[in-house]
Amino acid sequence: MSQNSSVTEIRSRATNRIPLLSLEESLELDHAEANGLFERHLNKYLLQIWKILGYSEMDIVSAKGCEIYLKDGRTLTDFSAGIGILGLGHNHPRIIAAGRMCHDRKVSDMNKLAPHKLQGALAYNIVQYLPEPLDMAYLAVSGSEAVEAAMKLCERIQTPKGKTKFICMEGAFHGKTHGPLSVTTAHTFQNGFLMGVPKENVIAVPFGDMDALRAAVQAESDGKRNNIIAIMVEPIRGEACEVAPEGYLTEVARFCRENDILSFFDEVKTGMGRTGKFCAFQHEDVVPDVTTLAKTLGGGKREIGAMVTSRKLWEKAYGSKATCTLHTSGFGGMGESCAVAIETLNVLQDEGLIENAAAMGDYMRNGLLRLQEKHPKTIVEVMGKGLFQAIRLNFGRDTVSKLVDISSNPLFKSYETVLLGGVTRELFEHHNILVHFQPGARDILHFIPPLIIEERQIDLLLDALDQIFERGLADSTVKFVAKNIKQVFAHD
Repeated sequence: MSQNSSVTEIRSRATNRIPLLSLEESLELDHAEANGLFERHLNKYLLQIWKILGYSEMDIVSAKGCEIYLKDGRTLTDFSAGIGILGLGHNHPRIIAAGRMCHDRKVSDMNKLAPHKLQGALAYNIVQYLPEPLDMAYLAVSGSEAVEAAMKLCERIQTPKGKTKFICMEGAFHGKTHGPLSVTTAHTFQNGFLMGVPKENVIAVPFGDMDALRAAVQAESDGKRNNIIAIMVEPIRGEACEVAPEGYLTEVARFCRENDILSFFDEVKTGMGRTGKFCAFQHEDVVPDVTTLAKTLGGGKREIGAMVTSRKLWEKAYGSKATCTLHTSGFGGMGESCAVAIETLNVLQDEGLIENAAAMGDYMRNGLLRLQEKHPKTIVEVMGKGLFQAIRLNFGRDTVSKLVDISSNPLFKSYETVLLGGVTRELFEHHNILVHFQPGARDILHFIPPLIIEERQIDLLLDALDQIFERGLADSTVKFVAKNIKQVFAHD
């Protein structure tokens, strides 16, 4: 073959071309074709769950702000926001412009052999939002990896003292990679895994219970020192949208300081303005030893997270040429990801989105409380803070059990799941509203909209819920069971 042969000529001579889809062809796939590829090559069981909820029928053409536009002409109002990732909404114009600026300037995305100016700039922006002494950051690709980095930092500092154990909360969610999975006690995510941290080195205590926390530390003490590396807390327990009792975070941090334990507040889901403060712990006058961010940090367009700690603790873990690579990531801190995150932090400030989250959170909460007054037998509790809200529903199990026997169904597992699925699908199919629920809290409906949400859009949700509750949960349940009869009675 001639050295002067062009790529086109080489390709034209090939006799065994791989039948790849082009990007244009991929974007033009109809939803049935796309679902078929997902089923064959990704996860057919996850697709089955989406089919049950009706979500597999979302043939999305485009999305903007709080709205998703479907091929059938429907417009959805998104109260899930990628479970918190889309804090700025879909396709925020300034985030798109930030990516375009990087393309136009041909910004270097990756250089492992020299510092990248955008990494330092992003770290600077992050710490401007945080109280002293939190001023050192590690840039990760995901929330789970940020938690991994935080756990390693805590271990590096504490294990030379002979400490070996973490304390987490019952029902906690910190991620699904092996390290964070060790302290993720929500649902059944740990089943069948060995854990990055051995089970005997993790202690789970009830969320919000200081007496239980003190007792757990006392049980791991010999009178001179305790065996606890760190205490890990979500300011709002993500699976159940359970807010820590007032003053609890302050008391945890004080207790940690007094007992040579590191305090770690996981803000992956609650940070970036979600609760009306940049971090949820800032609702109290408290500063943890380490915290983590992700989700909204990427502006809905890039995968990026961060672990933030004090210079004093960072120096103990990373503070030498021999230890400065304690935790690194192949894709952590890529140029364009940093650029988008830098712009995201500016958008939060320029557009007053943290303040909007506080105001719209109050508006939504007041609306949900009015619904609870109107439907007290249906709404047991209104939960959450800012734009991380939820309602706990009373499903009337005895009535539902007469409708269908699911005692041996491995997918639904509980009547509450059937009922919650019914409400979720009803909101999607008949009210064009997208919500979600978590497997570890099967009687709680979550509302986590973009931080740009407006009153009129919240009113759509409140009106839809009112109509569903007015008809009664049995109505949506019967419809749901009828549409999913095979799945409800399936045993595998």
